Amino acid sequence: SGVTFDLKEVDDYASFTIDPSTGLVTLTEDPDFEGQSSYSFTVVATDALGNSSEQTVTLSITDVDDTAPVFTSELTLVSIAENSGADQTIYTASATDASAVTYTLKEVDDFNSFTIDPSTGVVTLAGDPDYESKSSYTFTVIATDALENSSEQAVTLSITDVDDTAPVFSFGPTTTA
Repeated sequence: SGVTFDLKEVDDYASFTIDPSTGLVTLTEDPDFEGQSSYSFTVVATDALGNSSEQTVTLSITDVDDTAPVFTSELTLVSIAENSGADQTIYTASATDASAVTYTLKEVDDFNSFTIDPSTGVVTLAGDPDYESKSSYTFTVIATDALENSSEQAVTLSITDVDDTAPVFSFGPTTTA
């Protein structure tokens, strides 16, 4: 064998290292398609007698979705009336991205009062809202794309107070004749 390998100091050689005995070439930086879509380097193979040969190589970088989803849904919801029923849809999260988006609820604030459909983003209030117990809820939706890029959106739901008490009879003073 007796062959050693080196990189010729041309093109993008500074972005690589080479193992002189195995010829294994390593990219020294994290590739970013937006910064550089391809690299070129030249490998020089030299034998024990000093004879050498060169081979130019081009490495293409594939563009991937490296941006987080962008929410298109509203931050604040229209109020709902108390005692309007359990298991009602109160919100639909929506986000755009180059790849498929899944939705989850972040485990903060009032998240345990809601459920979310991971594919449609439909958020459902689990219990029957009661203004006297809780006048508003806050939850955070996480939108995650296929490459694990994610964005968060905090949402507030207000509960409207309605007259939910029975009438109380009132009697005037009684008179005797």
